[in-house]
Amino acid sequence: MGRFDVVAKQKGMLLSILEKELPLLPPAAIRIALKAKDIRVNGKKVQDNINISAGDVILLYTDARMQEIPILFENDDCIVINKPAGISADEEDSSSFNVLSWVQDHVESSFQPALVHRLDNQTSGLMVIAKNVEAAEGLTFAFKNDQVEKEYVCEALGSPKPPMGVITAWLTKDSAAGRVRVYSQQVTGSKKIVTEYAVLIPGQVSRLLIRLHTGRTHQIRAHLAFLGHPLLGDDVYGNREANRTYKVRSLRLCATRLSFSTACPVLSLRGKSFSITPPF
Repeated sequence: MGRFDVVAKQKGMLLSILEKELPLLPPAAIRIALKAKDIRVNGKKVQDNINISAGDVILLYTDARMQEIPILFENDDCIVINKPAGISADEEDSSSFNVLSWVQDHVESSFQPALVHRLDNQTSGLMVIAKNVEAAEGLTFAFKNDQVEKEYVCEALGSPKPPMGVITAWLTKDSAAGRVRVYSQQVTGSKKIVTEYAVLIPGQVSRLLIRLHTGRTHQIRAHLAFLGHPLLGDDVYGNREANRTYKVRSLRLCATRLSFSTACPVLSLRGKSFSITPPF
């Protein structure tokens, strides 16, 4: 039986903290361990979803295995992964496990891997992470200068009309609330957002292909919600009642393609394209 040690970074409910700290462990395994009294908090066995305080030490025993993070490509310059939903790109207050910490353990290098783009915690899909300074600088340049094309697939409520288009709006970021706001016209402090979409499968829940012409925080989620077509599984910008009706708990948004131009400064990525099938 395997053992997982967790030190709570903040207060919260036991199950919620464990799911955030151990995102690659199946949630069902955590609940089974709790029911079987295979979880200890500060040395005491627990069987209920109790309140946890920052600094509490949690031990979990289970036969379940951690999910693997799929690697699509790797060399001395970078690594391309398929990030599961529920994992943050870098460290946040609620969890110490993230893409950067995982890559650091994977490469066992003195160089701290560098993020050159991001995916939201609940968004799954393709990410490229630099493994040396030169690659970090080259990839940062490539993303800033439109040398990388990104595509997403999502499920949204209703079907946008027309069935394809390029839409423009303005976005402001409310850091205190942890969300953004979208406006039809420019307002003080706003930044322009441009989103291209195509309806792949129409219906009450439609399947869309998305290309970003700008890359702002929560752009796809907030922009489609602003248009009246929130993403399925989005409890922040979306329709919680619809999410419950369709019994969807996870965000239906996946980064499905990364394509690098022949001008990309990282030679090993020039002209390369990576694609995956979304998990929904």
